[in-house]
Parts: sequence; structure tokens; C-alpha cells
Amino acid sequence: MKLFVVLPIILVPLACVSGKKLSKKETLIEVQAINQILEAAYEEHGVNLTPKIDDALLARRLYLKAAGRIATHDELTSYLANPSKNKKDQLIDQLVESSAFDSQMFNWWADLLRLQTRMRGGNQIGAGQLYVHWVKEQVNNNVPFNEMAYKLITAEGYPWENGAVGYYLRDAGMPLDNMSNTTQIFLGTQMVCAQCHNHPFDRWTQMEYYQMASYTYGISSSKGGNIQNKIKKHFENQVKGLSYKERKKKQNSKEAQALRRSVQEMLRPLRYGATHTNRKLSLPHDYQYDDGAPKSLVTPSPIFDTAISQKDGESKVHAYGEWLTNPENPRFTKVIANRMWKKVFGRGLVEPVDDWRDDTVASIPELLNHLENLMVRVNFDLKEFQRILLRVNAFEHAAPEFIPNIETPYYFEGPILERMAAEQIWDSLVALSIPDSDDRSQNAQIIDQRLERFQQYQEEIESLDGDKLAKLAKKGAKASKEINDQMEKIQDKLREAQEADDREAVSRLRREYGVARNQQRTVFAKLIMGPDFEVKSLYGNSGNIYKKNDQWKGFSSQIYRASELQTPAQPGHFLQEFGQSDREIADNANRQASVTQALTLLNGTFYGALFNKESPLMKNLSEATEPTEKIKVLFLSILNREPTTEEIKMCMEELSPVAFQSSLDNQEFPEHLSKEKKKAWKKHMEKKVAWANFNRNREYFAIAWSLINTRQFSFVQ
Repeated sequence: MKLFVVLPIILVPLACVSGKKLSKKETLIEVQAINQILEAAYEEHGVNLTPKIDDALLARRLYLKAAGRIATHDELTSYLANPSKNKKDQLIDQLVESSAFDSQMFNWWADLLRLQTRMRGGNQIGAGQLYVHWVKEQVNNNVPFNEMAYKLITAEGYPWENGAVGYYLRDAGMPLDNMSNTTQIFLGTQMVCAQCHNHPFDRWTQMEYYQMASYTYGISSSKGGNIQNKIKKHFENQVKGLSYKERKKKQNSKEAQALRRSVQEMLRPLRYGATHTNRKLSLPHDYQYDDGAPKSLVTPSPIFDTAISQKDGESKVHAYGEWLTNPENPRFTKVIANRMWKKVFGRGLVEPVDDWRDDTVASIPELLNHLENLMVRVNFDLKEFQRILLRVNAFEHAAPEFIPNIETPYYFEGPILERMAAEQIWDSLVALSIPDSDDRSQNAQIIDQRLERFQQYQEEIESLDGDKLAKLAKKGAKASKEINDQMEKIQDKLREAQEADDREAVSRLRREYGVARNQQRTVFAKLIMGPDFEVKSLYGNSGNIYKKNDQWKGFSSQIYRASELQTPAQPGHFLQEFGQSDREIADNANRQASVTQALTLLNGTFYGALFNKESPLMKNLSEATEPTEKIKVLFLSILNREPTTEEIKMCMEELSPVAFQSSLDNQEFPEHLSKEKKKAWKKHMEKKVAWANFNRNREYFAIAWSLINTRQFSFVQ
């Protein structure tokens, strides 16, 4: 029996929708309602709540969930010293409004949308980078989830006009695969098997898959067709009146080939984008089922037996987007509510979160229904939704010592014990290494300038008629002839080097080809835009993409929060070693331990950064005078708790007798020196003492590194 029935869909224009922040009273009511549902589940299933955790562990948990990193030493001590009875709620409000919250939310979206900075579809124009920029803007502006999903589904235009087109360029040339990703991400439904045959484990048929895919099948990732038509018409006029043989001879000439290459290069920046067309989808040639004939046209139809009403003049993709994101869609709201519950508590009420079936039952059905309604009440505001979940009583209780089997119902007597995600581990180490790490970010102005330059290029090209475009193409062909010849020679040498397995030569020739390629781009960009045009703004990063600030002078240029780095990180990078998603499929990260992770910690980026004398960890360590106080600093900074008496004793046994703080107090002052020399002496001695203290702090490096390599550090407890 089917679970879903035909629902009347009341469509609300998403442009009018915004998130809703609840009042303190409304928040309290929502939290109490969730607490009551959980308490009823505990009683029904004979579950006892785990003990409450202490303030220090609660603060650590809140920072990891809402800020994506552990609390710093100063943040933790400030929280512990806060006498307010409402300090937990105060901290939650502070964290969800912070840039750190936006950073970790971007990481969540990057996993879900399979974001790639170097995206295959449109990489030459940086479409992936522009897509990443768009997602960050949506997150930073707290755009409601349903509105953001609608923008992605209906996206059209060039990447610089609408970064959301990256959603389609990510799967350029694979519209059927794109539909598989859409249903998995937004409907928690895996239909990919039905692309080729009726689903072997679920009710979905191949016909249903094709009917669903018909809504977005007409998407085209090729742009610039109107400009190409201008040039095409010009060249058609050039061969009018010629015989077939004469036309072929002219078209195949070296001059014509060079001209076509020139045209292609001129239009390259305008090559990629998204356009929704009325192209129809046909069943495959080998379709084998009785409900349709091979190659027959497919009529669009949604899953879940719901009806899509397409208004007069409305495109099928916009009607589909409204159906998909409507609160009354049987799964859309439930799926995102369940994903958010898992984000906070480590496990969904439904698992897996992206494989719902007609017979799927939540571990606590009443709670899922309540969360679905709550998501609608806050207008799909994910920030506000999490603000409420973080206040639930169960969040303050200890994680069970075991990780429940996915097939075993879990009733949330406490959050799941889970290993940190790669981004959480990285960002925690960044916070230990870099002061004010949440503020160290990419320079958005660089991207904005790039968007402006692309727009200028587009407007200039589109303003030209076919004759002028052809003239520019001829000039470009002539100006780039020498460069093209050079590139062809390099390619020939490159092939020879590859056949000979000469890696050094291959590497050198690729660099040479890249230089020549940039010269070619420069010729065409300046030909169209003028000699003063900044070519790098169209290709590459236009210089340093990170904000320059003396605040971080002397710190590693590699250490930024994960949200500010290339996504996914390159193979071998710390993030990849610790399980960051490769962004090939949604939610593809893993949290498994490996030997290489230990080696990465010992020999990687952070060893020198952590023990830089200006790092937050070393600054706090230097300010402590007694060995026992220094040990406390390490525990508070790394594990976010104070050490036990036994742990202090063990650490003290590892220290040498000289592990003490030097100062100027025991230095003999040379009274015979002049005023200027006394001043210089004092400055010299201050440096000497600081260096001596830093060297003595090295005694504590082994302790710090031992703590970082503990299970306590790497787990969200």
C-alpha cells in the first residue's frame, strides 16, 4: 500500500519567504515540546537518560556543533567563569550568529551539493569558484533552505550572473544523473538504480524515473548560441553563390581552420552556463517494460502521487521547483528536518537520511512530525532550527559509550558518540595555531571584481554584430598564429615525453604550455576589451585571494579554516587524509581512523604552526608561570577540560627540572650604563628571557602532542 496520497499543492512565491526568528517565549515552548516527546519515548521504551555533562564538556560540544571547532582557551575559561544561570542559552545565541557558524554550515552544504572549486563543467572560467562564492553568500545571508533549493533547481544564466547554475554545471552533460542527485539531496530518495531498470529494492520503476527527469532534462550547459549564430550567418554570406566543391575547399583551408579556432577562443568565456529548454526526454532504445515503447516521448510526472500544476506561461522547471520545495511535499520538509536533527545529535530519526522508502518509520515518529511542523513554523530557517535543537535537554547529556547499530532504534538519551569530521579536526587545530582564526578569510572583493569583468566581457561581445565579430576573429587568428604554432610544437614534444615516461620533461612542457595558453588568452581578451583590460580577472585567481592583514603576519599562509580552502582539498592534504568528501557523491565524507592520519599529524602542516611562539596555544602557555598551571593550560586548550590530579602527576614526571619560567626579576641590573644603553640592555634581556621561556616551553610540546593524539580530542563527546 502506498504511503502517499494526492495532495493539494498551494504554491507560495518564494521571493516573499524569509526565515523567522522566534521570541524567547516561543523558543521555550518549542524546546519544552521536544523534551516532552523525548520523555514519552524514554518511558515507552524503558530508556534512561545518560548523566548530565559538566559545563566544560557542554561548551566544547556546543562549539563543535555550532562553530565547527573546539573552544579556545579564552572562550572556555570565559564561559566557565560566567555566573549567569542562562549562560548556555547566551552561548548558543552568540555562536549561531557568529562567522564560525556560517563557516561550518558552508562545509555542510559543500558535502551535500558536492561542491568543487575546480569543477569540470566550466572550469576554464572558474564556474566552480563562482558557485562556491554563491553558496557562501546564501549561507552568510541565512537564506531559508526552501528558497535556496528553489534557486538551485530553477537556476539559469551565466555563472557570473547567477552562481546557482553551478548546480547544473556540476553535472554538465548528465541531466539524468542530476535528477538522481536532486531526489537524494532534497527528497531523501535514492532512485539512481531506476535510471537503467526498475529498482530492485524499492518501488521505483524506470518509467517513474524518466517521468521525473523530464522536468529538468531540457537543461543545456552550452551558452553563447546567439553570438555564434551572428558569426555563422556572416560566414554563410561569405560562401553564397559558390559551388559545393568551392565551399568545401574554402571551409577546409588553413585560414578557415585558424579562423574557427579564433572564434572559439573569443567565445570561450561565454561557453558555459545553464539554459532551460523545452527539449523532450525519450525512453532509452532498449526499454524493456510494458508501460512504454523504446524511444517514445515521456510525459513529465512527479513521484509520490502528487500533482504538479503548471500555470500558463510557466516553465515546467519552475513548476517542478515549486512542487519540490513546497512544505506540503511529502518528503521535502521531513528530510531536511531529519538532516538537521542528525547534524546536532549525530544520528537521524530516520537512517540513512537519504534512503527513505514507503515503509520507512522514524525511531520516534511523533518527534519527526513535530520537527516537520517546526521547520515550517520557522520558514525553513536552518539557523533558527538549530538554535532550538541545541537547547533540547538531551543535548546536555552524556553520549552513550557505544555507537548504536544503524538498524537498531535509538531514542536519544544523549547525542551519539562520533568522531570529528575532517573539517572539525582541521578547524580546531587552526584555532590552536592562529589568533582570531574565524576572521581569516578569502577576499570576497576578488570574486566581485571577477564577476564584474565577466559581465563587461559579455556585454562587449553581445554588442557587436556578425561582421565586427568576424573582423576581430581574423585579427585574433593573425595575432595568435605564432603562439598557436608554439603550442602545437609543445604538444608534440609532450606526447613524446609521455611515451618515454620522462616525468621531468612532462612537468616542464606542461608549464610551458600553460604559459603559452595564457599568452593566447591575453591576445584575445585585450583584442576585445582593449589593452588595459585585466586578463587575470577572467582566468585564474587574480593574485592572492586571501585578505592581507598584519594581524597574521608571520603565520603560515596554508592555515585557514576549511571553508576558505579549495574544496575538496587536493589528494594528500590533511583534510583528505582525515576523510573529507571527494565531492563525487552527496554526503561522501568518512570518519574512519587510519595510520596515515597519525603520520599526518606528526609530520604535517600543524607541528610548526602549533608551537609558533605567537600561536594562541603557546601564548597562553607562556603566560602561565608554574608547571602545573602550564599543564592546565594544555588540557583546557586541547581537551577543553581541567586535568585530574593523576594526569598532572603523570605530566610532571615527563618534565625536566629546568621547566620553569624565567624573568627579569633575577637579572642583575648594570647600574654603570648610560640611560640609552640601559634601555637597549633591557630590550635585549627581554628578548633573551622570552626566547629562554619559549625554549623551556618546548618541554611541554610532547604533552600537547600526546593530548592532540588522544581519542578525547578527536571525538565529539
